[in-house]
Amino acid sequence: MKIWYNISMKKTDLAYVAGIIDGEGWIRIHNRKIKNGNQNYALQVGVGMTNECLINWLKFCFGGSVLQRNQIGNRKTRYDWALATKQAGDFLKLVLPYLKIKRPQAELALKFQSRRRYRGNPNWKDTPKRTMSDEDLALDISDKILMHKYNRRGIE
Repeated sequence: MKIWYNISMKKTDLAYVAGIIDGEGWIRIHNRKIKNGNQNYALQVGVGMTNECLINWLKFCFGGSVLQRNQIGNRKTRYDWALATKQAGDFLKLVLPYLKIKRPQAELALKFQSRRRYRGNPNWKDTPKRTMSDEDLALDISDKILMHKYNRRGIE
């Protein structure tokens, strides 16, 4: 993965980021509808917290996007940093050795992402339409269900 600043990331920085993911982050496979009505599954990794400085540091180091959620009532403003698809997979490869709590989710996410292939942009005239086999779709659905189980809150 391309580290966004010139100095390479230290192992202690990666361990720190893994701790943030373990405590305040998420790893998920979500489905989104695409124009032709089909489902498309994608990997997403992110962190949500009220510390804007840390969120901006994550964006500076690893790219991605930041969403600001304005305060409601007496709550502080929340900031969400997120990476998606290939960028999320590359990020997980960097922090996987340091993850403790979310290691199973990261391993499943990397397995899921390893099946991704570039299929071209279906909206461009010169590229082929996206096609997904029934087997690939079944594997994506299975991974999404398992990821949901890993991420489930509460008592089992």
